Amino acid sequence: MLISIILCSYNETGRIQHAVHQLQQELASVKFQYELIFVDNASTDGTREWIESLPDINTIKILNRTNIGKGGSIRLGLEASSGEYVIIHDPDLEYDAKDIPALLKNALDNNAQLALGSRVLGGEDISYKYFQNYIGVAVLTKIINILFRSQITDPATALKIMESHFIKSVVLTDTGFNLDFEIVVKTLKLGGLISETRISYYPRTKAEGKKLKAWKDGLASLITILKCRLQSSKKFTQS
Repeated sequence: MLISIILCSYNETGRIQHAVHQLQQELASVKFQYELIFVDNASTDGTREWIESLPDINTIKILNRTNIGKGGSIRLGLEASSGEYVIIHDPDLEYDAKDIPALLKNALDNNAQLALGSRVLGGEDISYKYFQNYIGVAVLTKIINILFRSQITDPATALKIMESHFIKSVVLTDTGFNLDFEIVVKTLKLGGLISETRISYYPRTKAEGKKLKAWKDGLASLITILKCRLQSSKKFTQS
């Protein structure tokens, strides 16, 4: 089985090198073939050049001339992927590659269309640098669970595994951080199975490169959730 791993970046030099090294160490223990798909959003700090220098073996490099957003980058990565399962993993060291084998096992054992690495499952040792980020995700999660009668805990997580055939049949339109929510709510509305596994989380500050803007991205995510709830699920799949 082939696993595709999408790594989206924008000015992550100093972090992406360590993140990829950790990822390769963990993947060495997994008995599957894998491909790394790098999608860089016009980095100016050397990230782009570092990606270009990587060997081409099992590696796809998408180097955007302009910043098309986190969601736009993920969608490009999905189009380029060949694996039976697709992993989205942020190379910014907020997420630990050591959690990937357990999350992948969860997806396979449950035949899940979407497996989420939850930062809050169980309710203990929750790490957030900014209180508004935690509250924002909690409120949006509650709204999703009410509107879609679900019991998920972390739709905003940036570590997720998707069954390729399923996710490629879904029409995705968002280009920002709200794509995380679009993937979740469209999976729910289409009757896909979502499973969750608790993962580690090491949040960074804005000074360290945190790019999410709580109010702006939170509002965009709320609009995405409501729009998907009101639309017919027939519009969510490729014709």
